[in-house]
Amino acid sequence: MRSEIARIVGFWTQLGVDGFRVDAVPFLISPPGAADETDPHAFLRELHRFVGRRRGDAVLLGEVGLPQQEQLAYFGESQAELDLQFDFETAQAIFLALVRGDARPVAESLRRRPPVDVRQGWVTFLRNHDELSLEMLAPDERDEVFQALAPDERQRVYGRGIVRRLAPMLRGDPRRIRLAYSLMFSLPGAPMLFYGEEIGMGELEGRGDRRAVRTPMQWRNARNGGFSDAKPSRLVREIPDGGYGVAHVNVHDQLRAPESQLGFIKTLIARYRAAPEIAWGRLTLHDVHDPQVLVHSLRTDDTTFLAAHSFGDEARRIELDADAVGPDLLVDLLQPVSPVEVDRGRFVIDLDGWGFRWFRAGAEH
Repeated sequence: MRSEIARIVGFWTQLGVDGFRVDAVPFLISPPGAADETDPHAFLRELHRFVGRRRGDAVLLGEVGLPQQEQLAYFGESQAELDLQFDFETAQAIFLALVRGDARPVAESLRRRPPVDVRQGWVTFLRNHDELSLEMLAPDERDEVFQALAPDERQRVYGRGIVRRLAPMLRGDPRRIRLAYSLMFSLPGAPMLFYGEEIGMGELEGRGDRRAVRTPMQWRNARNGGFSDAKPSRLVREIPDGGYGVAHVNVHDQLRAPESQLGFIKTLIARYRAAPEIAWGRLTLHDVHDPQVLVHSLRTDDTTFLAAHSFGDEARRIELDADAVGPDLLVDLLQPVSPVEVDRGRFVIDLDGWGFRWFRAGAEH
């Protein structure tokens, strides 16, 4: 079996893929009921070495559905195993925060998140090709998210997950959708986008399983969304209709609309790539004495990135101690506005309802 996996990995690396998502890692390396006669992590170390020999920059991204502290073993101790791991705790905390209008669940998850080697990293995400798992939330917290985001039982699976895409879950509210993606791209680590989320695709209503979110990509307002020339009856998956159908949500139209969801995501990607301290900086959470606002910074030796996110309908004003941030000037990365300057030792930042701001500290930026 290991030889067959290596053969498949070798085939795809030769074609130039950038890496592999390794599914259900704890069960892959140590199946339930199997005799524990060898080190189960030896396979991950062997696989990492093999991928590195075939292509030095290819990565292994692991789905390890465990609390953050227990995930550390899968990054590897004496030798590297997984390069990246999904941060399930923070993803679930984000949805609890969105439902409650309270930033504290996210702050608490980030405080618990253990640091990892600079060559490895956590992956921040909102949706993927499976259900939105809520298994790491307490039962009452899970019910709270279910009632708000999946009121129909057919939108839930396994008693712990939601089979919906982000846009319909948040009722198409562009403020909350953009806040969620701004937060995802600004948190330390690597952001992961599930196809179709960059344009705000919806799911198939009433499916009741994971296939609800695994629909054809909506390329343009044409038959089958431009995905296939086949007869619609021959498609393996249906395409959502209604407000999230191809007439309203497709790549072709959004490429020509800079203010669209796709235009917004492209801006976040560009800013993320231009600010490497987001991925590798030292994280600091700033207390602004407002439970609805999350403010965090990521600092390298010469640069500081700062982000503020408001989880509420009302506009807010926050103040930050300038000494805790660094230089005396905050340059806005998302809006063409004047920099925020120090006023009597403090930065004063205004946020709209469900608003967010990205900054870099220092006039040179």
